[in-house]
This record gives sequence, C-alpha cells and structure tokens, in this order.
Amino acid sequence: RMSSSPQPRRVSTRRPGRPTGGDAAVRDKLLSHARELFLQLGFGNVSTRRIASAAGTTPAMIHYYFGDKLGLYEAMIEAVVRPLIENVQRLGSGSSHELPDLEAVIGAYMRMVAANPWFPALIIQEVLSRNGRMREQFIEQFASRTAPALVAVLHREREQGKLRADVDPKSAAVSMLSLCVFPFVSLPITGPVLGFRPEGSELDRFISHTTRLFREGIAARPESGHA
Repeated sequence: RMSSSPQPRRVSTRRPGRPTGGDAAVRDKLLSHARELFLQLGFGNVSTRRIASAAGTTPAMIHYYFGDKLGLYEAMIEAVVRPLIENVQRLGSGSSHELPDLEAVIGAYMRMVAANPWFPALIIQEVLSRNGRMREQFIEQFASRTAPALVAVLHREREQGKLRADVDPKSAAVSMLSLCVFPFVSLPITGPVLGFRPEGSELDRFISHTTRLFREGIAARPESGHA
C-alpha cells in the first residue's frame, strides 16, 4: 500500500492489517532490528537505512509498513502496550456490577514487562530521560490511554469499600506502576546481586507478592473501613 504522499504519524490510523507470509517476516525483522539499534545507539542516532540494512531489506519497506522512523518506533511500542491498554480500559469502563479485578491489572502489567525486557530500558532512554525524544508521542498515544483507566479502576474499588477511604486513586496508581515496573528496571543490579530472576514460577510468585503488598497497603480495614 505504497503512496508518495506523506504518511500520518499515528500507527493506529495507518495499519491496514497484518501482512502474511514473507511480508510478515520482513516487518518483524524491521521491528526487531530497530529495537536493538534504538537501545544500542538511541533513536536520534539510527537512520532508516541502517535499520533496513540490518534487517536485510531497503528503507522503502520501512516507508511501506510504517511511514517513517517515528512510525516504526510507535509500532514497536504499540505491539507491546496495546493488549495491556485494552485490558485496563475494559476494567475501568465496566459497570458497577462488574467489579474490576485489580490483581488482574497488576499481573497484566508485570507479565507485559517481563515478556519484553527491552521495554523499560527503551522507555527510560527515549521517554523518561531529560532529553527524551519520544516523550510527547508516548504520552499522547499510550500513557494517556492507560493512566485514566487505571485511576478509574482504583476509584471504583474505593467507592465499593474495598480500599481505605483516605486512599487517593492517582497516588495509588503511581505507586502501583512503580511496584510493577521498577523490579524489571533494576534487574541489572538485582539479578547478579540477589539472584532475582522474574520468569516462570518465580515470576508467578513475585506477582503474587507484589499484589499482596499493594493490596494490603491500601485495603479497607474490616473493623473500621479506613486507616
């Protein structure tokens, strides 16, 4: 679906459907090699020509699938985050008779990061750093679609009496994200020093631990309903 006109930057408006067969392999190679090069050299220091060369194809294929380098970056993040966004938004928009499962949200966040260990490193490098080039795009296309739904989940749980009355949903959302993501950011240290390996059954145990830690810290007390 090639076009000589400029392509819109939003991946979600440009995606005509997944390619199949060899086409899918080319697209996947571009995503994989772009991820490696962005991590190694930084988004601004990697050209489309270099990405295409590493993937064994041409820059024209980046234009064909993604529009440009920014579109390639957005597609790379979207593929990881989209299922999580849809899950959190679904929980946050459920009826009052369908209580959201906070434990499921925590598990979804942690499994997403564990399955994509490159994700937190790239976000720190290109979004959270002082000169992060992708901050505005990440806020607009991903964070702004997830955070409000997460706050809604926590707000509803407080209204249902499951959380302490003095819990602020926004502050609780920040704390929850920290508990879910930081363990994977710190792996270069906690791995060799503590032998921490969040995978398989150890990941399951750590998700349960994190869920209990967070839930018990903000849960309503049966005897009083608040701290």
